[in-house]
Parts: sequence; C-alpha cells; structure tokens
Amino acid sequence: MSDMIEILERELESAVEVKDRSALHRCVTMLVESVVGRKEYEHSERSVSREIGELRGEVRLIAERMEQGFARMDERFAATDKRFEAMDKRFEAMDKRFEAMDKRFEDLTHHMDKRFESVDKRFESVDKRFEDMNKRFSMLVALNTTFFVVLATMMTVLRLFG
Repeated sequence: MSDMIEILERELESAVEVKDRSALHRCVTMLVESVVGRKEYEHSERSVSREIGELRGEVRLIAERMEQGFARMDERFAATDKRFEAMDKRFEAMDKRFEAMDKRFEDLTHHMDKRFESVDKRFESVDKRFEDMNKRFSMLVALNTTFFVVLATMMTVLRLFG
C-alpha cells in the first residue's frame, strides 16, 4: 500500500504544480486508504459469496421446512375434511331416519283418520237406527194413545147409552 502512495505522489507532483508537499501526501494517503486493494476486494468478494451461499442454503432449508409445514397442514386439513364428511354422512343418516319416522307418523295418522271415519260411520248408522226406533216408538205411542182414547170413548158411550 505504501508503494502505491509513493507512486501516486510522484505522478501527481509531475502532473500538477504542488504548493504543499505534506498536503499532497495526506491527500494521496486518504485516497489510497479509501481505495480497496484487489486482494482485499477478492477476499471480501469470496467472503460475501460464501455468506450468500450460506444464506442460500439457509433459505433453501427454510423453504423446505415451510413446504413440509404446508404438507402437514394440508394433511391436517384433509383429515378435518374427512371428519366433516363423516359428520355429514351421519347427519344424512339421521335425516333419513327422521324422514322414515315422519312417514311412519303420517301413515299412522292416516290410518287413525280412517279408523275414526269408520267409527263415525258406525255411530251415524247407530244414530239412524235409534231415530228409526224413536219414530216407531212415537208412532206406537200415538197409536196406543189413539186406541185407548177410542176404547175409553166407546166404553163411555156404551155406559151412557147402553
């Protein structure tokens, strides 16, 4: 590095007029110190490349772990989906049972309605028979009353005239 400082000082002295040699030395020193040498650059480039390679490896590792995590989550979601499908099947089976129970209840209700209708018909026929019997009895009572009135009238007429 000091060789480079000396070469630059000599070149600048010959190229421009120098008023203060120590100022030129400080300027060249600052310039050379701020310039990175090729070896340092190659070393830092290798170091950065190595670090980038390590980072790439770490990123790949993280990506693989993420993919594995996503795969596990997909498996868990699939298992949850299967559980929900099983629950849906159970609910569908329960719905079918309820539908069967509803059908049985409707059939039972229909059967009971038919039985009540037949009982109503029987009661109507019994009511009709009672009405017929009531008419006959009323007619018999009327006939008996008429017969006794006629008989009582005849007996009274016979006693009076007879």
